Amino acid sequence: MIREFDAGLFARGIILRTRNQTFYVRAKVTKKYFEKHGEACCADVYYALSEEIERLNVARAEIGEAPFRRPNYSSFSRYFWWFVLLGLIEPVDKYEAAIYPFLRQRHFYRLTGKGKAEEAAWQDPISVRHPELR
Repeated sequence: MIREFDAGLFARGIILRTRNQTFYVRAKVTKKYFEKHGEACCADVYYALSEEIERLNVARAEIGEAPFRRPNYSSFSRYFWWFVLLGLIEPVDKYEAAIYPFLRQRHFYRLTGKGKAEEAAWQDPISVRHPELR
């Protein structure tokens, strides 16, 4: 018989593993996008992430794995900001008009030298910035 505490740790492990896999996909796509394109705005990276998650979910469905959930844009933009705070990407003095007139201008970013070399911060930026939260 599994005690409540053991069952809770087991469930927590599943949640964290799934969360970390999703964060890893986000980070991997973000870094690759900057390496390929040089400069990009948050929306461009988000669209690339959405396409990659759709592609991964097709492959996951074939082997019976649960699909990744695509984050909403607000959630992704907050996650994106952690990369700026850690110095992995930096703002560039480049702006473009937004798709809709009521939106802000699109602000572009580029990968920094630290962003090219660093691996741990890409995988879990919040834990790197705040190790006490681990």
